Amino acid sequence: MKKNQILLLVLLLIGCAFNSFAQHDLKFEINKVLPFISIQEDKLDKINTLTDLDKRYPTAWVKEYISVEISAYKNGIQTKASGSSDVLNQAQKDLIRLADRNNDIAVIVTYIPNNSLKNNPAKQYDFNVTIMPDQNATYAEGAEQLIQYLQKNSIANIEAGSFTGYDLTAVKFTITEQGYITDIQVAIPSKDKKMDEMLVTAISKMPNWKPAAFSNGLKVKQNFVLTIGNMENCMVNLLNIRPIE
Repeated sequence: MKKNQILLLVLLLIGCAFNSFAQHDLKFEINKVLPFISIQEDKLDKINTLTDLDKRYPTAWVKEYISVEISAYKNGIQTKASGSSDVLNQAQKDLIRLADRNNDIAVIVTYIPNNSLKNNPAKQYDFNVTIMPDQNATYAEGAEQLIQYLQKNSIANIEAGSFTGYDLTAVKFTITEQGYITDIQVAIPSKDKKMDEMLVTAISKMPNWKPAAFSNGLKVKQNFVLTIGNMENCMVNLLNIRPIE
């Protein structure tokens, strides 16, 4: 009798778990894709250190700075400003603040590593910073209408039970400077190739968006990703996504 009671309890729990999943709408999101290192346009005038440019900058690696070179385009001309510390001087900060928005800011750090080796030659660490527009690309008909479009043209066509556990699929796409949708690709495939093809088709047929733009009116491309399923899937970390603000 005791074994039967345990078996019944397990079956009830499985049934509850299934019903819980079935009664809730399938989770889906659209997020913007960030470059590996990026900074918002309105933060440029607040940059004082290398860590302000890149929060992951490895300050602990450095025993002594030899040079820190900031390179950026200003009015279409490549310009450089040098210093000798992770704390930026005024020329470096001015160059960052006035940098052309559609080009990356390049940083080259030459330093003596922080170690106890007798032979401790200088090394170089470099990275690029992408300036992100304050005005994100937006669905021309509105955020609510975007959700409705995706619900009707993609989510509603997914068969029940297609996503279980940590299942997740993701489709990347780009909004051009003209608001067109391009470069659609499946970043994380599902278990059903036909479903992935359906998602790609749905995105390709979306109405145009309003393109991303900087404060000076310059319009730029912006990348997005549609995710469907469990956002606790570890593959999410590879997408480098952030909510649309």
